[in-house]
Amino acid sequence: MANPAASAHSRNQGVDFLRAICILYVVGYWHLIPYTTALPGYANWFTEGLKYAALATFVFCSGYLLGRQAITLDPRGLWSFYRRRLLRIYPLYLLALILFGAFGIASQKQVVDGALLVSMFRPPAMPTLWFVTMIMVFYLIAPLLIRFAHRPAVTVLIGGGLLMALIVQHLWIRHLDLRILLYLPVFVLGILYQRHASLGTLAKRHEWILLGLLILLLPLSVTGNEWSLRGTFLLMPLILVSAPALFLLADRIADRLHGPTIEFLAYASFGLYLFHRLIFKAAIAVFYPATGWEQVLYLLMVALPLSLLIGYGLQRVYDGLVSRLSAGRRM
Repeated sequence: MANPAASAHSRNQGVDFLRAICILYVVGYWHLIPYTTALPGYANWFTEGLKYAALATFVFCSGYLLGRQAITLDPRGLWSFYRRRLLRIYPLYLLALILFGAFGIASQKQVVDGALLVSMFRPPAMPTLWFVTMIMVFYLIAPLLIRFAHRPAVTVLIGGGLLMALIVQHLWIRHLDLRILLYLPVFVLGILYQRHASLGTLAKRHEWILLGLLILLLPLSVTGNEWSLRGTFLLMPLILVSAPALFLLADRIADRLHGPTIEFLAYASFGLYLFHRLIFKAAIAVFYPATGWEQVLYLLMVALPLSLLIGYGLQRVYDGLVSRLSAGRRM
């Protein structure tokens, strides 16, 4: 019989590994290569498919981690939930928003909409930070989903009802950023996966089928897209299969990885995602090689590590401030 403590540790490290790898792929490939002239064909069906899989997996992990604890739908329970989640994310996100506006990466409207968490409902959403905005919108509806997670049919019904409401709004009230439709189902799946061990058992039993399906579904990125309802629904099978498939794969290899390195990358990942575009722009402004592959090396060897270190440092400083403020309130 497996050691429960070891299993828990492996699962936590697996989640950390997944989140770190997903962010590194998006930042270190998808967002980095367009700054160079080295790979004009960097966006293709395979890399697009991996992008959707990476983002879906990060959303799945967010739902999975949120689903660990029970929640009550009374004012005290809701306040406790929202205070912890928003305090953890919103201030650093707001700082990144302001800097995006100051350096011309986002418009004034996008900054205001982002601060009010309505970007997904008033497109175009800002580049890059749209994802954090969407995650926080999911946090707003998470208590309802978690509260009924012990009844999967009810949770699926709630998720389906929310999906239908968003479709109605998109068609007859005001256009949405359809990525909120694309990733909502996998967020619900992450919560259910946490709360129902039978789902994990079923997925593990068919692990290689899931991984095979993931490979077969990657080409859906050719026909599917995030800009039309039809394209969104064409991508959903890839989104829903990729997250549990990669989750199981990461859990399988987690105990073979160097724990402190994974912990560092996972801890730095949020700050990295928030601020990397600003650091890339600053690094390019200071110095930039003339040829494509030298640009790639410079970005990978200088700008990306710098982004990681600054992301880690900002997170540490912010967490230290929050800890001191919390300790001050208790005194």
